[in-house]
Amino acid sequence: MENRTIRRGSGRNGTPPRREVRLPPLPPGLEVYRPADVLGSSVLVVEDEAAMLQQLRIDLHDLGYRPSVAASAPEARNLLEHERVAAVLLDLVLDEREDSGFELLTWIRQHHPGLPVIVLSAAQVNSASIRRAYELGASSYFVKGNVPMAHIYSDLAARLVERGTGRPGTYRFGRLEFDPTRRTVRMGERDVRLTQQQAALVLFLAQGSKPATARELIQAGLFRNNAAHSTVHSALLTLRRRLDELEPGLGPTFVHASARGYSLVSIHE
Repeated sequence: MENRTIRRGSGRNGTPPRREVRLPPLPPGLEVYRPADVLGSSVLVVEDEAAMLQQLRIDLHDLGYRPSVAASAPEARNLLEHERVAAVLLDLVLDEREDSGFELLTWIRQHHPGLPVIVLSAAQVNSASIRRAYELGASSYFVKGNVPMAHIYSDLAARLVERGTGRPGTYRFGRLEFDPTRRTVRMGERDVRLTQQQAALVLFLAQGSKPATARELIQAGLFRNNAAHSTVHSALLTLRRRLDELEPGLGPTFVHASARGYSLVSIHE
């Protein structure tokens, strides 16, 4: 896979002219799946081994991503609370404690349920650890040194692609289940169907790793470029009222608003 150019749009019949997207050259030896649409995505690497952390950071940068790094679970949580991240590469065994990686995975699933988390484990992995990681919500599981790095990076791209509205399956927020393909939110036996814009709002908030401001929602293309912030707030209020049909008061609880912006909160008993 050499450096290549992808052309978008036809430029005919009044459509916008084609836009060229130039992929950066691949590092030597890396034959990696990396569609142009996911390039530029922010990827958090959580790894306490300095050499491995450096390798992941350099490779991700060379592949066209925007890597950020954390050497501990507290550092990763702080970063996730203040930056928007598209995916996480997580070393399961960090220096703090043997269970620190599992605890961080649990925290991510509670606070950022739609965020892809690819687990990287040490060679002394066992079947119980693999099962536990998947039960806690790992998107993928790889044993470091047992698979080529190209496989890990290709899986990362696939997970980023899955986050689109055509993503198979559903997002779970405790008792709530969101199906982006059918544009439905279900709780128990009841469900409501969202408009296309409402489903896009839920999907964007589900995939974020920090609250999204009205400005960020506009910049993401969910509203017109010249939309007023009051338009965004009105749309989110309408979304909340729609969710209230599942259970009174559910909307403001699930679509949480704070001075930092909007975010989603898992609904538990």
